[in-house]
Amino acid sequence: MKKIFLFLVIFTLLAGCVYATQTVEINNVTFEIPSKYSGGEIDDDEYELDNVFSIRCIDEDVAGKIGLWAVEKDSSEDLNINNHPVRHFSQYNKYVGGNHSHAYFASGKSVYEIAWTDKEINSDIEKLIKSTPQSKIDDESFYNALDESVNIYKREKIDKLNQESEYNYLESKYLSQSNPQKTDDTRFKEILFTYYLNR
Repeated sequence: MKKIFLFLVIFTLLAGCVYATQTVEINNVTFEIPSKYSGGEIDDDEYELDNVFSIRCIDEDVAGKIGLWAVEKDSSEDLNINNHPVRHFSQYNKYVGGNHSHAYFASGKSVYEIAWTDKEINSDIEKLIKSTPQSKIDDESFYNALDESVNIYKREKIDKLNQESEYNYLESKYLSQSNPQKTDDTRFKEILFTYYLNR
């Protein structure tokens, strides 16, 4: 009988350690971090555990945070988790040596990103999303905002490529002159300065 009691006590203690959680607050929302993702650090309103897991609010730069993953994804899906609209991207990432996922979801009037190393949304990620306040953004508005953010990202990337192309053209034109003079050099710098200033 004592052995059974001792076994139950040890099992309870071990189970408590396995399911221990870390609580973090991001943008006034409390997240209970599952034990397998605990031990990370919170900095500048973002929780991060190495390259394995992170949570952040992306209200200030939705296009910048979602754009790259949206463009380079291997797979994506839109789903609803406990009345939270969610867009999930997954792709192979050579830096983590496996699949990496990003889930963007609405909670209250904000948009959050959870990133983790895996291809699917697991029960821990679902639980994190479910535990946040209900979304005050309807599904259609949420997905339309994400689509528009991706379009903004693409336009910015094209503008940057055009800008680099224009710079390379001006530089090659200047360097190809047989006898560039100081006045040409000054003019070249003025063109570049004006060009970048107006972008």
